[in-house]
Amino acid sequence: MNKRGKYTTLNLEEKMKVLSRIEAGRSLKSVMDEFGISKSTFYDIKKNKKLILDFVLKQDMPLVGAEKRKRTTGAKYGDVDDAVYMWYQQKRSAGVPVRGVELQAAAERFAQCFGRTDFKASTGWLFRFRNRHAIGNRKVCGEQVLSSASENVEPFRQKLSTIIKEEKLRLAQLYSGDETDLFWKSMPENTQASRKDICLPGKKINKARLSALLCANADGTHKLKSIIIGKSKLPKSVKEDTSTLPVIYKSSKDVWFTRELFSEWFFQNFVPEVRHFQINVLRFHEEDVRALLLLDNSPAHPSPESLTSEDGRIKCMFFPRNTSTLIQPMNQGVILSCKRLYRWKQLEESLVIFEESEDEQDKGEKGVSKIKIYNVKSAIFNWAKSWDEVKQITIANAWENLLCKKEPEYDLQGLEDGDYREILEKCGELETKLDDDRMWLNGDEEKGCPPETKGEITKEVVQKGGGAEKQTEFKLSAVRESLDYLLDFVDATPEFKRFHFTLKEMQMEIAKKQFQSRTHSRIGSFLKPRPHNIKDFFNGPSTSGSSN
Repeated sequence: MNKRGKYTTLNLEEKMKVLSRIEAGRSLKSVMDEFGISKSTFYDIKKNKKLILDFVLKQDMPLVGAEKRKRTTGAKYGDVDDAVYMWYQQKRSAGVPVRGVELQAAAERFAQCFGRTDFKASTGWLFRFRNRHAIGNRKVCGEQVLSSASENVEPFRQKLSTIIKEEKLRLAQLYSGDETDLFWKSMPENTQASRKDICLPGKKINKARLSALLCANADGTHKLKSIIIGKSKLPKSVKEDTSTLPVIYKSSKDVWFTRELFSEWFFQNFVPEVRHFQINVLRFHEEDVRALLLLDNSPAHPSPESLTSEDGRIKCMFFPRNTSTLIQPMNQGVILSCKRLYRWKQLEESLVIFEESEDEQDKGEKGVSKIKIYNVKSAIFNWAKSWDEVKQITIANAWENLLCKKEPEYDLQGLEDGDYREILEKCGELETKLDDDRMWLNGDEEKGCPPETKGEITKEVVQKGGGAEKQTEFKLSAVRESLDYLLDFVDATPEFKRFHFTLKEMQMEIAKKQFQSRTHSRIGSFLKPRPHNIKDFFNGPSTSGSSN
């Protein structure tokens, strides 16, 4: 029982309970004692009964999210919000799935109709709209639409709270991990490269996919090395051992996590990294090391019982089914931030700054050529850098919904849709539209589903080494010519002169390699036996009976 006299703010779920007690004929004093509210709060709730009921009942899932909302105040632009939600309901009732980018486009159309010239359907607006109407970032897997019931969320919170108290866990010992798709080579529609790519045979640049896992603790002080799942055991662009990469690289023919891969990561990477962090960074004694890892209830994860360290101090706990969009911390802006940072780096590395005199045909060919050079190795390094740059506060804020029932704050400064529009325009990509950019930015925002049937695997016969990237052949003479050109540029440009010695050293190494190559070729030609003498080397002693 809460104490009266202390100011108490009830969330919508609790206000609904107060109204139900009033309907049941409970006395004023008993309701005030049960909820710890004042007399004025009691009468305010009673007076606003219609407003509260109308607000809760018009939600996509009436009770989902009610336990974390405390006010019935709507959006800043209520007319736009109501119109978008009405449109969304019409689409849903017709069985049409609605993506985030479509909600943003609808919002901007309605804002224009209402004359809201200062309205901006930003990524932050989209998150707030989804939270207001309890619209999960759900993805259709086959025929099943993932949804969530609020009654599963609160018991999980209580169970988690009990475990934290019993195990005496600190925030730094509470972890969350989640998987996501990454279309690592994807570019916005209607760029010079994408228009040219449609006309070219072979694998399309927008379809190349990797899977990634991100994992961090609740205060954001420990970000574990990301896992990347690719199709090739050793991508040709990597060349060296994958242990030199800034991520943990694994292969899977479906480019998705399996129970074996996840179990291997848990015992070989997660457990040792957590121990090292707590002993060497937090300075805990060995007996104080413990951790709880929160995961989705996914077919790719082994049972929680099997994901336990030998001493039983590092364990796993699954979220209730279909609740990850509501309370999984990684889905509260962490994965989104990492992907936005990745897209920025990808654009910087993949886009071509064209000269005004170049025609459309040349622009398209150069654009595709530049993007084709962007390989798995580049993607992996950019993903690792992006994960490093995700702010500690972003991760900490993402846990507030689960631990404190607070709506998380999304800090996407510099990573909004319009920011990417600017860099595209600077590179001469004037044909793309904002909707194209949003489709590209949010195309893999939802966690993918593992392949459902073997029928989804292509029937194409995989040749030996299939699935690997084609090895690019470099001519040393062309490389040296490019280096000569670069050196001329560096010598003529003061701000780049610091690179002179690096390029010069590389030029000398290339020249040495060219000399060695020519020398070996000449020696090989000199020592090569004439064709009519080759068989003499393989002739054994005569068997003709000759004594000579």
